Amino acid sequence: MVLVLLLTFAALLVVGTPIWVAMAGSALLTIFMDGVPLTVAAQRMVAGVQSFPLLAIPLFTLAGSLMNASGISERLFSFTKALVGHIRGGPAHTLVVGEVFLSGISGSSVADTAAAARVFVPQLEKMGYPRAFGAALSAVAGTLGPIIPPSILMVVYAWQANVSLGQLFVAGIIPGLVMAGCIMGTIAIQALRRDFRPAGAFSLATLWSEFRHASLALLMPVLIIVGFRAGLFTATEIAGVAAAYSLVVGMFIYRSIRLADLPAILVGTARETAVIIAIVAAASPFSWILAIEQAPQLVTDFMTSISTDPLVVLLILNVALLIAGMFMETIAIMIILVPILLPLLTSLQIDLVHFGIILLVNLVIGQVTPPVGVLCFVAMAITREKLGPLIRELWPFLIALILALAIITYVPALSLWLPKVAGF
Repeated sequence: MVLVLLLTFAALLVVGTPIWVAMAGSALLTIFMDGVPLTVAAQRMVAGVQSFPLLAIPLFTLAGSLMNASGISERLFSFTKALVGHIRGGPAHTLVVGEVFLSGISGSSVADTAAAARVFVPQLEKMGYPRAFGAALSAVAGTLGPIIPPSILMVVYAWQANVSLGQLFVAGIIPGLVMAGCIMGTIAIQALRRDFRPAGAFSLATLWSEFRHASLALLMPVLIIVGFRAGLFTATEIAGVAAAYSLVVGMFIYRSIRLADLPAILVGTARETAVIIAIVAAASPFSWILAIEQAPQLVTDFMTSISTDPLVVLLILNVALLIAGMFMETIAIMIILVPILLPLLTSLQIDLVHFGIILLVNLVIGQVTPPVGVLCFVAMAITREKLGPLIRELWPFLIALILALAIITYVPALSLWLPKVAGF
């Protein structure tokens, strides 16, 4: 059954079938050939999406859409420009630091990439930076969105691995900063090599003024983390709070969102959510077949036959996940692989929170890696840049992200120290 399932799945992907159709179609064919009633597949698909934590997905998606419409991203980027724009390569550093703050609001790599490409690439181009460089940097910086909390991918992983979402949120902060540091290190090297100029002189008055304008946006991540830790709301309610906060700020304080804008925002949110939920539903019978065929045990036996050293196993998993991320959608990879890998991780005593961060970093690197590279295509669509020049500018940043992945993988304290300090 497993062979039929995987071969059918691969064949459907090769011919260009959407990922959720490929998973559902291969599962249905396998179930049919095994003589199991097809109603089982329908039951599994319905059961797969009947989870309260999954309600956070549309709410975080809505929060990201409201954030982009409210002008929050522009205010954050103006603040970060005043903060780091004066150093060599300052405009590029501004984009990355802005994405750090933006990630604490939206949790969506696509939304963050779109905001950066729309706001910053034209400014970079005016200051002499190549458009391809700005587009590549927007895509790479967008990878911070799912790592620095809140994060839609963290919601899905916490639900699958049965770990604390709050602990996962806190665990992602330092690794996200490590990734940002590696990206900024690459910018610094490029700035010296290509003589990238700063945005202007530092002004304390300008910094204070921009901070006041961006203060409500900067408050949101603090509200989310502190509110959750204080027990004011659950993990799912966090997403609702983020969406409500974005709406109130956008409509009544910044006054950049009109009532007439809401239908389009809600429709866009519904479309994005539908894609994610379709993948979750289709993956349920797919994962069920793998489970009943004892795929998790087979994977555990195979990996432990190679090595029982957790460091070696993590290296192998990193390579496999990086390759998978080049061809498959992130949530699909997570839903398929996490149930299979859990017995292996447990047997080797690999911390599930630490592995969750490793998994997420691998998946976001896949979002900027050809041939799929969804963030690259988002940046290309907004900047109207061609793929070839973008890829040439992308490679140094990919090396930086892989370096960050290695550091995060082999220094578990980067992921586990802060949750311990926070009392999780």
